[in-house]
Amino acid sequence: MNSFKNFRNLVIKPEEQKILLSKIEDSEQEQDMTLPANCNGFGRIRHFNKFVADDWIPDPLPIEPALKYLSLDSADKLIAQVFQIAICNLKCWYCFVPEILRCANKATSRWFSADDMLDLYENEKLKAPMIDLSGGNPELAPEWIVYMMKAIKKRNLKNVFLWSDNSLTTDFFFSLLSKSDLNFIKEYKGYGQVGCFKGFDEESFSFNSGLANEYFDFQFEHFKKFIDFGIDMYGYVTLTTPTLDKIDSKISKFMDKLQKIHPLIPLRTYPQ
Repeated sequence: MNSFKNFRNLVIKPEEQKILLSKIEDSEQEQDMTLPANCNGFGRIRHFNKFVADDWIPDPLPIEPALKYLSLDSADKLIAQVFQIAICNLKCWYCFVPEILRCANKATSRWFSADDMLDLYENEKLKAPMIDLSGGNPELAPEWIVYMMKAIKKRNLKNVFLWSDNSLTTDFFFSLLSKSDLNFIKEYKGYGQVGCFKGFDEESFSFNSGLANEYFDFQFEHFKKFIDFGIDMYGYVTLTTPTLDKIDSKISKFMDKLQKIHPLIPLRTYPQ
């Protein structure tokens, strides 16, 4: 896990409170987007859709948490303003972000403060009700969450819900954030986070993430910390695997692990 600090050091300047963001404009990723990149090329609009396919269960994330905070009527779709941190410590085979946008490449990234990001956001004609801190892997720089919360609060942007992704592979949130920052996050209203389980057993985890098996169990330990801390926490689980051998038993064991965190956590965890 210490090696992940090398990734982290490439994308955060704590003394300046700046984050390295990927430039999405003119990238391979932009070719697959519904709308062109915005925020001077360093942001994108994401369309969250509860119903992704006729033969798949509804995915309420992050639509339902956002609507609840914003006191909006029920909806099946919601847009978010996405910013992508320019590094990742995983090698997920299915990732839609090209490698050049998740390796802190100086030619395809730039440093931004939270105020810089919100300036870009507020200058857009299409203002999404949600800001999504994505990547890459945002958990490598958990200060980003604090920076954005404080900037949103300073501007009194009460109609903005903040959402972030977490791949559950580091302890940086609890080991690097100060006590005052942790208290600020706990008291902040209008924030939710999703922890991404990259597999349902050690084999599928390594297949999907490119990381060693040892990180599989760490995911559950870390997820529990967030639940105990009090964050509005949800889960995704990636169900792709190299083998279907004993698949029923493996899925059952995965659900057992979730229920050890809390009996209702499976109801907050959605398949991908």
